[in-house]
Amino acid sequence: MLINLINISYSSMKLLPYVDDKFAGYRNKSVQDFRFALSEGIRSQVFFATFVEKVENQIKSISVINASKLFLHRSGYASSKFKNNFHE
Repeated sequence: MLINLINISYSSMKLLPYVDDKFAGYRNKSVQDFRFALSEGIRSQVFFATFVEKVENQIKSISVINASKLFLHRSGYASSKFKNNFHE
């Protein structure tokens, strides 16, 4: 079962750049490079989403919240929750 899971993961990493044009730059790169880039993106999204959530719950600072949302929006990491509440 583990070998099947590894094969499915590898195939997905090889096919995703051909399915989604956002990842077209990784078509000729190794799976390890692509996996590293994806993990970095996921890690930064989780960090900033957690940061903004904690700021909203604890500090309630409008300027910090708006600056964080602006950063997330401009860097393309804003979820639909943040985009709907975003005010520049």
